[in-house]
Amino acid sequence: MNRKLRGYLSIIAAALFWGTSATAAKSLFERSVSPLLLVESRVILATVFLLLLFWIVRPRLLRIRLADMRDFALLGIIGVAGSNYSYYMAIQETSVGIAILMQYTAPTLVAIYMVLTRQERISRTKILALLSSLGGCIIMVGAFDPAIHLTPPGIALGALSAVCFAFFNVYTKVASKRYSIWTALTYTFISASIFWIALDVVFHTGISVSSPREMGALVLFSLSSALIPYFFYFNGLKFLTSSTAIIVSTLEPVIAIFSAFVILGETLYPEQIAGGVLVISAVILLENRKE
Repeated sequence: MNRKLRGYLSIIAAALFWGTSATAAKSLFERSVSPLLLVESRVILATVFLLLLFWIVRPRLLRIRLADMRDFALLGIIGVAGSNYSYYMAIQETSVGIAILMQYTAPTLVAIYMVLTRQERISRTKILALLSSLGGCIIMVGAFDPAIHLTPPGIALGALSAVCFAFFNVYTKVASKRYSIWTALTYTFISASIFWIALDVVFHTGISVSSPREMGALVLFSLSSALIPYFFYFNGLKFLTSSTAIIVSTLEPVIAIFSAFVILGETLYPEQIAGGVLVISAVILLENRKE
C-alpha cells in the first residue's frame, strides 16, 4: 500500500470514528450524561489508558526530551482541548450545525497558512476540493436557514474552534516529527488532560461519575472518540499534507448525519444528501489528483 493511500485511509478512519461518536454522544446525553463530563473524560481516560499501557509494556515510549514537552503542551492545550472546549461552547451559544460549519472553515485557514509560509503549493484541484467540502458543509448544516440563532459570543467561539483545529493540523507535524505516533499521542493527551483538570479546579465544575455503568460507557466512548481516531489522524498526517488531511476530515459531519439516520432514526433531508455528495466529491478530487 502506497503512502498516499495509507494517509487517506487513516484520515477517513478517524472521521468515521469521530462521526459515529457524535451519535454515541447524543445517546449518552439522552441518559443525562453531562456534555462537559463527556468532553473532559474522553481525553483524561484515554491518557490514563495510554500511561498504564506503556508503563507496563513499553516504558521507553514515554521517554522524551524535556525541551519537546513545550510542543506537546501547545498541541494538547490549543489543538485538542482548545478546539474541543471552544466547539462545545459554540454549540451552547448557537447550534450544533453552526458550530460544525464554523469549525470546518479550518481547512481554508490551513490552506492560506501553507501558501503564506510557502510550505505547500495549492493547486487548482485542491482549491476546487476545498470549495466543494466547504460548500457541502454549508448545505448539510442548513446555514441558509433564516431561523438560525447567531450571537457574537457564538461566532467568536466558533471562529476560535476553527483556529484551534487548524493549529492542530499544522502543529502535529512539528510536535511529532521526532517520536512515534504513540509517544506523541500520549504527551498530547497529557497536556490536554492537565487543561481540563485545571479548568475544573478554577471553575469548580464539580463533574463526577454517578455509577459504574456510566463509567464503563465513558471508557468505551473515550476509546472510540479520542484514542482510536486521534491515532489514525496522527498517522494520516505522516503521509499527507496538512491541507489535504483537513479537507478529507470534513467527512466527519457526513458520517455523523448518516449514522444518526441509521442508528437513531433521525430524518435524512435531501439537502444533507446533496451536501454529503459535495464533501465526498472533494475527497475523490484530492485522491485522484497528481502530486
